[in-house]
Amino acid sequence: MRLLAGVLLLASTLTGSSDPAAVVDGWKTSPVYVDPSQRSLVPDKDAAELADRVNGRDPAIRIAVVPAAVLGAGDQSAAAHRYVDQLVDRQQADGIYLVVFGGAISWGSAVGVDTPIAEILTDELGKHSRSDPVGMLNGVLDQLDIPKTSSGPGWLWAGVGVLVMLAAALFLARSIRSMSRKKDQGPALYRPSYEVLPDEVDTVDERRSAAREDVTRFGEELDAADVRLDGHDITDTAADVQAAMDAYADAGRVVDGEPDDDKLREVRATVEYGRWRLACAQAKVAGTPAPARRAACFFDPSHGTSVTDWMYTPPGGRPREVPVCSACRDRLSGGSR
Repeated sequence: MRLLAGVLLLASTLTGSSDPAAVVDGWKTSPVYVDPSQRSLVPDKDAAELADRVNGRDPAIRIAVVPAAVLGAGDQSAAAHRYVDQLVDRQQADGIYLVVFGGAISWGSAVGVDTPIAEILTDELGKHSRSDPVGMLNGVLDQLDIPKTSSGPGWLWAGVGVLVMLAAALFLARSIRSMSRKKDQGPALYRPSYEVLPDEVDTVDERRSAAREDVTRFGEELDAADVRLDGHDITDTAADVQAAMDAYADAGRVVDGEPDDDKLREVRATVEYGRWRLACAQAKVAGTPAPARRAACFFDPSHGTSVTDWMYTPPGGRPREVPVCSACRDRLSGGSR
């Protein structure tokens, strides 16, 4: 029996190709195959550690990391299903198959094995970003009760683990005390979806004012939308419009009071949800695909809804994955200036 799980993750298209025959041939020497074009995603060291972890397992576990380009255009989920089926047919062996298609899709198949790989893979994909397939794959193996390899005595690693836990507890306690002291100090705990200077939202009252302005702007967007339902699937489109209006009303009720920062962050999320449902209605009327539900552009929320995620390193900071709009994506990739 095959239990299949396919989860789409928004990503830019990756280049490269990897024929199923090359993957199966690679599995002859290692249970982990990484296409040469994907080594920045899964470096050789991580691939070797994954291979050590699954090597000799019964049932066998085979992992492949191939470029998203193998999926081609059209339904990526169906293409991933077909690709994994080709791997299984060529391998002609039972076991667990885990395939990462660049940053686009991860697909799992349990062949002749009573393993809930669908639920496990879906759960781990919810915990890891698309740029962390190594973490996702290790999480799947954790759930399959496959022990990690170690290069030192068990007691040493146990001791290190205890020290790490104690350090984390101490850091958390200090962070909580620090947050309680700085509850109403900058940087702002809530920022509106339009551009403001840092010192414009330093206090809770200022953030409340910004949230009210945010809701007001959303109401103006609803008034100006002019979504005409004639000649379209009225029931489906009207549901999107109603959801947008409900979001506006819900956010309005909160900002009419004196919300704290937790409530203000909920207002931001509610307004973003309402904008997304309004955009869905407009897309249906225009006959275009509905936009994915995504966060606003990290660099400037006024750019609108993001279209993908991008690895970004702020000055003096650490790399992180942030949502970006199409214009910022082009600028970061060198496509425009």
